[in-house]
Amino acid sequence: MNRRILAAILLICLAASLLSGCGAVAGQSAADTITVTDCVGRTVEVPKDPQSICCVCPFSGPIIVMCGYGDRVTTGCNNMTRSNLLTMICPGIADAVVVKSSGSVNGEAVLEYGTDLIFVNDGTYETPEERTKLDSLGIPYVVIGFDDLESQLEAMLVIGRALNAEDKTQAYVDWCKGVYADVQEALSDVQDESLDLYHAINEAVRTDYAGCICDEWITMTGVNDVSLSTDLSVDGGKAYTTLEQIYTWDPDLIICNEAGVDDYILSDEKWAGLRCVRDGAVYQIPVGISRMGHPSSTETPLALMWLANLLYPEQYEIDYAQTLKDYYLRFYDFEIDDEMTQAIIEADEMRTEKTTQKVE
Repeated sequence: MNRRILAAILLICLAASLLSGCGAVAGQSAADTITVTDCVGRTVEVPKDPQSICCVCPFSGPIIVMCGYGDRVTTGCNNMTRSNLLTMICPGIADAVVVKSSGSVNGEAVLEYGTDLIFVNDGTYETPEERTKLDSLGIPYVVIGFDDLESQLEAMLVIGRALNAEDKTQAYVDWCKGVYADVQEALSDVQDESLDLYHAINEAVRTDYAGCICDEWITMTGVNDVSLSTDLSVDGGKAYTTLEQIYTWDPDLIICNEAGVDDYILSDEKWAGLRCVRDGAVYQIPVGISRMGHPSSTETPLALMWLANLLYPEQYEIDYAQTLKDYYLRFYDFEIDDEMTQAIIEADEMRTEKTTQKVE
């Protein structure tokens, strides 16, 4: 073969190999990518305009939709697709193929759907087998995690940076900070009039522990979150108490973030001796896109406003139904009617039943 022809072929092959190995995704130049530092300090080159997103971090889902990329989520986790309101706002979310179950990601399925960006929670990343799996895919992934409200807001900004939509997440973070400040200022005069409150998370005897996110937003209202005064058994970020201990606390009120738990507590005779049950002071926290105020909720400010208005309506007087309408219109460009607003407030069929759906 002619040497010139051979040299040309070698140059073409070399150029092709350099292009395929350059940047975060094969065929992309540096101009097509964004450099992001994720929540665990990794520096990642991600595509500037991702076409197929895998979201195996439930917290990221609503923020991705807020940033305008919801219709590009092709694969995800069961938790994200269970939100009826999120799938109404972005119907394509309902079609996302579930590729994560019991903490394990199906790497083959992620590859099958042409994924060019992955959002993963820090718990999955910190599992050695899952991290090895993610690294082997050759797809850029951004790890999302947080320990408190401040780092939760920063996590929102990380998602925005990765999607080249930081203006939207910055606006949302600014709103969140404004709500936190406004509530604390409005209730500054009632801080000494603390009520004893018990918070049921997901189930009746799972609750808050000192230093958790729920501890932060609930105590902003000045109440005494009773479970914080007791050493509880904490495993994987979940703390459990007992009915006997709740009787010892005998709280003034109970708030529940899982639909139906309030009805269970009010109707089950084992709970009937509690003062707050006798008084009917057991309340359901609203459920919107997420269970508001849940440790992984993106809507904690809405939970805080609801609780502040419930406890001290004179000091913190708001039209909560209108607040919800304004919120979804502003951040999701989605108009909710009176019926949907009431369903959110009552947590009426806002989340589909949890299934044992296997990953594809």
